[in-house]
Amino acid sequence: MKAWGIACILLGAFWGTRVSVRERRRKRVLLSDLRAAFARMGEEIRLARIPLPDLLEGLAETCGPDAAAFFRTVAGGVRQGRPPSVIWGREADALPLSPTDRLTLRELSPVLRGDEEQIRRAVDVLSGRLERSLQDMDRSADADLRRAAALIFSAAALLVILLY
Repeated sequence: MKAWGIACILLGAFWGTRVSVRERRRKRVLLSDLRAAFARMGEEIRLARIPLPDLLEGLAETCGPDAAAFFRTVAGGVRQGRPPSVIWGREADALPLSPTDRLTLRELSPVLRGDEEQIRRAVDVLSGRLERSLQDMDRSADADLRRAAALIFSAAALLVILLY
């Protein structure tokens, strides 16, 4: 019976590590999608002058599921006549990002009512900040993963020792 308990604890530790890795990967993909979408958004605003809802729908087509849901929800709200700044801020808070990255996204919300040059400059700044955040995440990825795995497996080992 103790062997089964130990096996379950170690399996749980392994599962916890996998969940941590999956969540980190999800955040990285989301940041990467957002950065690419905002770079494209700046170009589209400057060159094509597409209405905001159509632009956001177009960005959603090229993104992963989290970023696409964000852009589609904002575009749908704008089409329904709701203020883009309110929808943008609410949806930015719901994204699975760090508080700093969510705040960075929220900073674009008041600018969405401005002229196209103001929006484009804000989008360029936002894209740069997301790029730096992505680079920071990549730099710290290995250390964070090792730290999380060590913590999870140390806790599992402690439980095994206490149970045995």
